[in-house]
Amino acid sequence: MTRLTAISLALACLLAPLPALAGPAEEAYLGSLTGKWAGRGTLTGAETGVINCSLVVRKRSVGANFGAKCDVEDLGPQNFTSVITYNDAEKRYEARSTGGELTLGTKSGNTLTFVGKVKGLASGTSTMKISPSRIIIDTLVRRPGGDSDIKSHMEMKR
Repeated sequence: MTRLTAISLALACLLAPLPALAGPAEEAYLGSLTGKWAGRGTLTGAETGVINCSLVVRKRSVGANFGAKCDVEDLGPQNFTSVITYNDAEKRYEARSTGGELTLGTKSGNTLTFVGKVKGLASGTSTMKISPSRIIIDTLVRRPGGDSDIKSHMEMKR
């Protein structure tokens, strides 16, 4: 490697955008969510049934990994994963799915809330409220070609 190439590479590394790092308070909050969570919920509206979910939250060097497994009657097992971080530059929490979709979160008191769009088997919105004592997930969706909404409500605890 020539000296000019080495200097260019070093400058490129220094000028590359760095990941936004959370402060100690934000990292401590995300750390307070770690552990195994489980809960049940219900489907109401155009479809009815029971939802059973388990969720594991693991601390990372920056942020936290969320991995959920849910069993929904008539749909079977569903898996969801994301990484939640705090973006200091933007002053916000962010959840990024394995597919790369970004959902923004807001924190009020001890509760972090994410409102995201649901796509796939149905479309609509999902609201997840996370606190160190419980996680509540509410969805309102409609299947393609459907004429009625499907609602779900679920609460998980450690």
